[in-house]
Amino acid sequence: MNEILSLVLGSMQSDVTRLERTGMNIANAGTVGYKREIVSAMPFAARVGAANGAGVPGTPESTPLSVRFDPRPGTLKSTGQSLDLALGGPGWFEVATDQGVTYTRQGNFRVDSRGRLVTQQGHPVMGTAGEIQMPAGQPVIDASGRILDPAVPAGAGRAQAVAQLKVVQFEGGAPMDRVGEGRFRIEGDAAAVPEGALQVQQGFLENSNVSHMHEMVRLMETMRHMETMQKVAIGYDDMLATSIRKLGEGS
Repeated sequence: MNEILSLVLGSMQSDVTRLERTGMNIANAGTVGYKREIVSAMPFAARVGAANGAGVPGTPESTPLSVRFDPRPGTLKSTGQSLDLALGGPGWFEVATDQGVTYTRQGNFRVDSRGRLVTQQGHPVMGTAGEIQMPAGQPVIDASGRILDPAVPAGAGRAQAVAQLKVVQFEGGAPMDRVGEGRFRIEGDAAAVPEGALQVQQGFLENSNVSHMHEMVRLMETMRHMETMQKVAIGYDDMLATSIRKLGEGS
């Protein structure tokens, strides 16, 4: 393929990826605990190194894009529901599934028929001692993640703690893979969030960290860039056609 057209094709394919991710962000702007996706290109030095053995520089193979997640927390909204939980600081709720352990900040939990604290899809939310059996009635969950049963006093007018939410954190930059339903699979060693940094907010949910204005600007920028690349391709094709026609007339 002609080198210029190859460059244009690679650029347009990158634009398509950005449009897909931006569209997903906009569609999930109202999803609880959603983390926006950020598309970035390979650094220039790495691109040059990849092109050394990849043939034509600028082909899609030599200009891959990476997709990462914006870890910044969203704002909190009050719901007044006792099983709605939000993390005001760092950390992830640990969730057990048939495919292994996953992590979420989507705290709109419920109690299933077996009395366990589960996600909306029925996956058990883990405590430090395993699955969490919820007390009857309206449980109280404090900022340190302890689940209290008001019906069982612990003395001095305080309720008895029946379970402790397992909230973990990872080193910055740990690879993350979205598995759906607001859950992630995160590589690396999980460490418990220190008690002083743990901020569980009962009766709140974390909003998406998507900004409509920012995503719309990105959408317009990407569309303009794609239109420009399309004009370059059409103009180059017209130039080639004109050159071939003139060469034919000259012969």
